[in-house]
Amino acid sequence: MDLNKLKYFYITAKFENMSLAAKDLLISQPALSKAITNLEAELEMDLFFRNGKHISLNENGRFLFKEVERVFTVIRNLERGLEARRGEGDGNLSIVTTLPYTFTNIIDLFFDEYPHVKYQQVPLSKENLQQFIENDKYDVCITTEKIEHSNVEWVPLFEEEIFLTVPKSYKEAKTGTIDLMELRNISFIGLTDQYSFRQFTDQFCKSVGYTPTYQVEVEEATTILQMVKNGRGAAFTPETSVNLYEDKIKHLKIENGKFTRTIGLLKHRYTYPTKISEAFVSHCHSYFQGIKKDK
Repeated sequence: MDLNKLKYFYITAKFENMSLAAKDLLISQPALSKAITNLEAELEMDLFFRNGKHISLNENGRFLFKEVERVFTVIRNLERGLEARRGEGDGNLSIVTTLPYTFTNIIDLFFDEYPHVKYQQVPLSKENLQQFIENDKYDVCITTEKIEHSNVEWVPLFEEEIFLTVPKSYKEAKTGTIDLMELRNISFIGLTDQYSFRQFTDQFCKSVGYTPTYQVEVEEATTILQMVKNGRGAAFTPETSVNLYEDKIKHLKIENGKFTRTIGLLKHRYTYPTKISEAFVSHCHSYFQGIKKDK
């Protein structure tokens, strides 16, 4: 039994599909099938239930899968440890997040200290979050959703307020605050309702009895403020995305209750942290402490 065979088994068990597993492993399906058959022969036990093209782990397979997962976790930790020993200023840093403004600002400042690190922003999808939590595939996750799982630790960083952003040409821009219930005939620009921020703002509006009318729904957050600047409508804007020096828009404080969300970090509990990832976590704390002091 070697690591290559175990990797083939592990990927096949995750997909429960030979074709998908072979594609992920970049080998032919017959070669993968033969490798799994050879592994079962070597172990003198079946690992899968087979029903045509569909396969699923049997009791033996479930036991082996858990043990193999531990083996690959140890290997990944070893790789991280060796990477950390090769140098503090080099290496890779993968960050799972859907906060484009926050990510850009944090990375821009961190880049000054670690200019030789290779950075990767990973979209916060359900699949990527699962890969982060269960398989420690990425280094750190920045999110506004508190996740409770034995593999990760949730570290709150900053509670940010949500503002109503309007073009300065709107009569509402003459005041510094706004009661949502007093808004009339204002069209909103926002993300589609598949995004967590849209769901969050919709839920708040519903709780105070207000229903925003969305004329424009987009997939890219950076588009929203640009359209508001162009006078196309209003938008809900998180505090970390607010630029007080914009001359075409006005950010209004919402009077209808506490409209805030918490930005936090998810860290692995059992994964060996690289010096780069530790430095980045420390940098995140300092970054948000600085915002708090400036408020």
